[in-house]
Amino acid sequence: MGGCSAPNCSNSTSIGKQLFRFPKDPVRKKKWVMNCRRDFEPTPHSRLCQVSYRRRWARCWCCFF
Repeated sequence: MGGCSAPNCSNSTSIGKQLFRFPKDPVRKKKWVMNCRRDFEPTPHSRLCQVSYRRRWARCWCCFF
């Protein structure tokens, strides 16, 4: 069972949280990583939970598209 890639987040599907894959598009993926505030290269298995996703993109709608 995977967990959230956001810093200081331990949410996972095992506690009922939805996880989102990082985009395959390199431009969108870069925006996600920058908003994640973590210096890493996401793997195909990297995910963000629904809580971190909302928290990090509430102010940045351009990252959805």
